Amino acid sequence: MNNILDFGAIGDGKTINTKAIQSAIDMGGTVYIPKGEFVTGTLYLKSNSGLHFENGAILKASHDHNDYNAPDFCPQNEVFESENMAGTHLICAINECNISISGFGTIDGDSHFWVNENNKLPNSDFFNHPPKEANRPAQMIYFAECKNIKITDINLVHSPFWHLFFHGCEDVIVKGVNIKGENKQWVNDGIDIDSCKRVTISDSIIDTGDDAITLRAHSKRLVKSDGICEDIVINNCILKSHLDFGVRIGVGDGIIRNAMFSNIVIRDSLKGIGIINRFTPRNEGVSIENIHFKDISISSHETFVIRTCNQENFTPTDKPYYTQNITFDGICAHCDRGSYVTGYENTNISDIQFRNVDMHFSKENPNNDRKGCNWRDVEHKDAPLYIRNAKDISLNNMRLYIEDEGNFTDEIIFNDTENISKDVHILKNARLV
Repeated sequence: MNNILDFGAIGDGKTINTKAIQSAIDMGGTVYIPKGEFVTGTLYLKSNSGLHFENGAILKASHDHNDYNAPDFCPQNEVFESENMAGTHLICAINECNISISGFGTIDGDSHFWVNENNKLPNSDFFNHPPKEANRPAQMIYFAECKNIKITDINLVHSPFWHLFFHGCEDVIVKGVNIKGENKQWVNDGIDIDSCKRVTISDSIIDTGDDAITLRAHSKRLVKSDGICEDIVINNCILKSHLDFGVRIGVGDGIIRNAMFSNIVIRDSLKGIGIINRFTPRNEGVSIENIHFKDISISSHETFVIRTCNQENFTPTDKPYYTQNITFDGICAHCDRGSYVTGYENTNISDIQFRNVDMHFSKENPNNDRKGCNWRDVEHKDAPLYIRNAKDISLNNMRLYIEDEGNFTDEIIFNDTENISKDVHILKNARLV
């Protein structure tokens, strides 16, 4: 095990240790990071290597852009100027295998330095007119087209962009990880799984401003990927997203399929679960199939958002895409807004099953601190459940507890639907205990 102190690293919270730590990594094997605060720029992990943190060890992001990778350091990397993202990373690995990050230390992206108050609580015009400031670093930890990755017991905090990004990777294990981002910061996702195969995430706590966990199929910059994200298992996790989804599925042009989410708590979030084929106008849309949610507890403003297009004003695309074979079983939700399943022209939503679902609708809190967050064209209907342009929908043993009957003018709205199976119990002026 290579101790970074033996390579000249100084854990005083000031010294830039990039060269010393990278020298330890280049020696091969496991690199030991002892107690202390070690400031660094980009570190490149190699095959058959890893970082092991002592309890109390902190790896902290440098404040100097010159300490980071060039935006074109690999073909997979991407810069999003519209989101003020520079394409730089704190830790990365490209086309490597057998990599680990372990221990009870902390990796700190220091978002408080990079993100100012204008980056918080975005409005609907945010991406057309982003705040003018120096570009922030991108994904704090970035793996592209790597195999056999294991990340355990580490704390990931304050990333200025996504905390942990797997792009075109295979055979990934994340266990016992704690992620904490700034609650009111936009685009600081917890874990993004993009065009990956055989990924498990378990026993982790994720608390961020933006999406806690996302599945994506955006593979245009990947060298070898087939654009399919599949065989994903996520269980025994506690998730929170202050400004968006606990779990979001969508983004890209490929296929997302064969995923299981179980024994999950989504707490104090803006939205619970989102399945959206075309999330931004930059992409043509993903197809989503065979996604299953079981034994999920949700506390959010909205519980389910299933849409083929995130906003109705997107320019239409000729590419066909679909959502099919989605199940929700054993869901207990507390919310104050309706949920919806909505398809749009030239798209297909089918075979959506809700089984053993309890939803308690309380009166919306007029003092909630998310009132300024209106960056999505949220479809707020006058019913606890709104279903449009969808077929083969099963509502089996669904109970809707409506605490304040004045919340909604309708019970359930069906619009342009086919083959609906409905076993729904609506209890007005009632509470779900």
